[in-house]
Amino acid sequence: MKKFLFTLLQFFLFLIVFVVGSFLHPLNIHWHNSVTATGARYFVADGLLLSLGLLILIVIAQAIRKRLCNTTWTVIAFVLAVAVAYAMKLGFITREL
Repeated sequence: MKKFLFTLLQFFLFLIVFVVGSFLHPLNIHWHNSVTATGARYFVADGLLLSLGLLILIVIAQAIRKRLCNTTWTVIAFVLAVAVAYAMKLGFITREL
């Protein structure tokens, strides 16, 4: 039960970092996706990169504490948070021409 609770909390942490990075654009990195007759659609990678950086920090902290058995659950929380964020279309922007 304790692992599930920590996984759920990490999931929400990764999702919140992804949302904040997607809306605030702290790094201002854009990946161009497509151009249509009505506008350009691209992906702002800031939220994804910030979440990935947070994942790396958590894994390093777990390695220092010798808690590598929890790393699997941390990666599962990260993958689920990224999947939910993509499903919500966070980070995708459409600009009118």
